[in-house]
Amino acid sequence: MNVQGLLDKIEDTIESGSKLPLSGGKIAVDAEVIKQCVEDIRYDLPIEIEKAQEVVAHHNNLITKANNEASSIVSSAQTQADTIIAEAKEKAASIVATAETNANATVEAASEQARQMVENSEIARLAHEYSDRVRAQAVNEVEKMLGNARKEADSILVDATNQANDMRAKADKWATEIRSGAAEFVEDILKNSDEVLSSNIAEIRKARQSLFGSNR
Repeated sequence: MNVQGLLDKIEDTIESGSKLPLSGGKIAVDAEVIKQCVEDIRYDLPIEIEKAQEVVAHHNNLITKANNEASSIVSSAQTQADTIIAEAKEKAASIVATAETNANATVEAASEQARQMVENSEIARLAHEYSDRVRAQAVNEVEKMLGNARKEADSILVDATNQANDMRAKADKWATEIRSGAAEFVEDILKNSDEVLSSNIAEIRKARQSLFGSNR
């Protein structure tokens, strides 16, 4: 029989006791029954407390496991986010480098074409004017090419950063939900255990007061 059952038995024994005439409300009870119940309570109560402590320890382990899992999720998300950003930076740098290479090649080709035209042209002034126009056009094309490359690189970095931030946010949210769920679950268990122990102690005090009060 558990502690609650023993307390109920003590209460039943007290309630079923015979009132003593001219005793001011005192009753006669079976002292052996109550004594046995008290002995049983002394034996069972530490066992129930030990079980409650085991429940607390078990659910503390659950919280620790949940925290470790949440930390692992956040760490993994951070690693993936860093990888995405690094790859985006590498791709953007490659795009810019390629654009600069193409731009330099275009300028060199235009300059060479202009030089040859100046050298081979019978009308040097016209050749110079034409070569200047060729250079200016090449420079404009280069500026556009570099501008487009930088825009594309910036767009890639922005997209990668947004994706990494979203991944971090989701990981943090998931970790928070895991921690919160584990904490609430353990809190409920601890609350229930505390209520049971408090109820048992209150019943013991009530039984003791009834017993000692009835024998005075």
